[in-house]
Amino acid sequence: MSKTAMIKTIIAATDGSEAAAKAVALAADLAQKYGAKIVLVHVVEDWGRNRVPDELQSYARLEHMEITERDVRQAAADEILRRAEDDAREHGAADVESLIEEGSPATRILAVAKARGADLIVLGSRGLGDLKGLLLGSVSHKVSHLAEVTCVTVR
Repeated sequence: MSKTAMIKTIIAATDGSEAAAKAVALAADLAQKYGAKIVLVHVVEDWGRNRVPDELQSYARLEHMEITERDVRQAAADEILRRAEDDAREHGAADVESLIEEGSPATRILAVAKARGADLIVLGSRGLGDLKGLLLGSVSHKVSHLAEVTCVTVR
């Protein structure tokens, strides 16, 4: 009788927080054990305006360059995923993919999990959210409540 891996695809949501880093490490450990693929997901709720923010106008003139709000958010998202990918590989994950999604974090994480046929979703218990997240419910709570697959929330 052949053994089939119970976990083939793991979604690891990351927002750059400490809890998310722990979630990526756990997901990578599991991926190594099961030979699974990790799909790292970072969700940007809003890309912002495609113009130079007022706060950066002077700097942009001095440096003769335009840095839009979207550019800043894209650079931050790229860096969060780069660090998460490095961490996942350091923890033994061999097959790692990174995605940036736009929209509601819980909704996008769930959509990616469904589209990729994920067997497991791993995410931090508290991210970098604000008071709104505390009042309306955390992303991890929403995902674990609505997911069709097993969810692991890391503290």
